[in-house]
Amino acid sequence: MPPAYCCALVLDWFVVSGPAKKVAFRLLPTFASPLKTVMTVSTCMVLPMVFFMSLYGAIEGLSHTQAWNQLLLLWGTNSLKNVAMALPFQLLIAGPLVRKVFRRLFPEGTILD
Repeated sequence: MPPAYCCALVLDWFVVSGPAKKVAFRLLPTFASPLKTVMTVSTCMVLPMVFFMSLYGAIEGLSHTQAWNQLLLLWGTNSLKNVAMALPFQLLIAGPLVRKVFRRLFPEGTILD
């Protein structure tokens, strides 16, 4: 589990975050609602993370079985399952919960640039 966490952290911070935000803000109109902005950025973050972490999981699983000819099949099925779980979880549960906790800890107007 720790190697997967480290891989996810590095991918999120250094690979996915910047391009995902650029794509999200290109897709949004200039004055999009905060909800539309949050949903678009979250979706643009989740999809590439699912892509990369599904590959990580497939490689991890196949490293035990050595059935490398199954890589694309396993990666594809993992990706579909993970999108079906990760995207609704992020949009409906994790994202709103984290934003609520963040706003409790740091009320609007209390964070300096």
